[in-house]
Amino acid sequence: MPAASTRTAVRTRPDARCPLRPGQPCTLCQLDVTGPEDCPVVYLVMSDDELREGLRRTQG
Repeated sequence: MPAASTRTAVRTRPDARCPLRPGQPCTLCQLDVTGPEDCPVVYLVMSDDELREGLRRTQG
């Protein structure tokens, strides 16, 4: 019988950044969200031309 491995794999989550707050991490501020890719707030801002333009202007 083979010996059990004592090595354990450590999984790390990617350091997702919030596209609405440049330079800040995604804090998963919405329930059932795994990152910016399925965040409803990010979706709403990025799908609206005026909001996206406003975000671009504030980010300089």
